[in-house]
Amino acid sequence: MEIKSIKKNYLYNLLYQILILILPIITTPYISRTLGSENIGIYSFTISIVTYFMLFGSLGVSLYGQREIAYIRKNKIKLQKTFFEIVVFRFITMAITIFIYYIIFVKNNVYKQYYRILIIYLLATSFDISWFFQGLEEFKKTVTRNIVVRTISIICVFIFVKSRRRFRKIFINLFINRFVRKYFFMVLFT
Repeated sequence: MEIKSIKKNYLYNLLYQILILILPIITTPYISRTLGSENIGIYSFTISIVTYFMLFGSLGVSLYGQREIAYIRKNKIKLQKTFFEIVVFRFITMAITIFIYYIIFVKNNVYKQYYRILIIYLLATSFDISWFFQGLEEFKKTVTRNIVVRTISIICVFIFVKSRRRFRKIFINLFINRFVRKYFFMVLFT
């Protein structure tokens, strides 16, 4: 790999990390003031539970996939085979995780309506193939996609987050944005 491409990838990654740091500074005060402490608490609690299931369902596939793709990126046949094996494995692990999640949290829980919406979060994790582009060292695609989707998400927050009464709609909006961000890679790849 050339020094020039290492510098480019570093700059793309740096730009994205700066964006990740700046966006919450813009949105958090607005969302906190608009939704109130109770709704922020519900959001934080439910998303923390789902994050554990997401981590369990992923089983380190992103790191493994990135490494494997980087090793064989020049061999198209092995690349294709490895990509589909990893995607199928991730779909299987995420399907098991979603099933367990549904039984434990969606069936009998105080916040089951929110947990039901959060299934979108787990589905989005199934469709995430950013590891593939990172293995190919195509950070430009990853960063461009993330910047576009995060910008749209911020615009949607300021358009749709207007009052505490619309919390369920806001909750759905946040996770549809997450799903689109992950699914966009699958569409881009195919």
